[in-house]
Amino acid sequence: RYPQAYYDRKILAGKILDFDFCTIENFPIVGWLDNLGLRSLFMINLPYYPDLMKEFYANFGFSTSVILSSSVNGKPIMMNYATLASILDIPCNGTKAWSNRNWIEEDNFSKEECVHSLFGEHAQLVDKLYSRNLILDYRFLHRVVATHILPKSGGFDEVTHMEAYTMFHIITGRRINIPLLIMNHMKAIHSRENARLAYGNIVTKILMHFDIELDEE
Repeated sequence: RYPQAYYDRKILAGKILDFDFCTIENFPIVGWLDNLGLRSLFMINLPYYPDLMKEFYANFGFSTSVILSSSVNGKPIMMNYATLASILDIPCNGTKAWSNRNWIEEDNFSKEECVHSLFGEHAQLVDKLYSRNLILDYRFLHRVVATHILPKSGGFDEVTHMEAYTMFHIITGRRINIPLLIMNHMKAIHSRENARLAYGNIVTKILMHFDIELDEE
């Protein structure tokens, strides 16, 4: 059902955010996420199915008619950004930008403003960005972004350009297209050998939407 290369691929389980705790502790992240209509993304409390996840990622195809296609148990999965937004019950509006390595180049985005907003006015653009240089509320947001929106393994010390770009939009209340981020990150995971397969709970929600049996394992 999937190639040999996927047998040993590790899984990153999806997590949920404890909004009650964050509210009691007066963490501003609650307001930031609610302001952008993103709360439901962080409350997907579903198990993941390793074999189905591996098949989902292994069968990625790219067509002109949809952003992302796959198949699981012989059933086709065809999604664009609006499809995923509907499945996750989050908006599908906002800036559409993606870069795996470099800063986003956009007329209405200043990387200097982004870095100074997150890391302080004396932060240098040439430096690598580290989470230890963030204030507590921003450090918590970085952990949430790097767990839920752009999941990664191997520690949270470094803040990537894409993570900083995403955080900047969330903190300033600027609309950012989260379905685009998720689908591009999925493609990046698919194309990287041995990258951990992320979004366990989201993949389960996608499979449920396309009426794919979950008890095949």
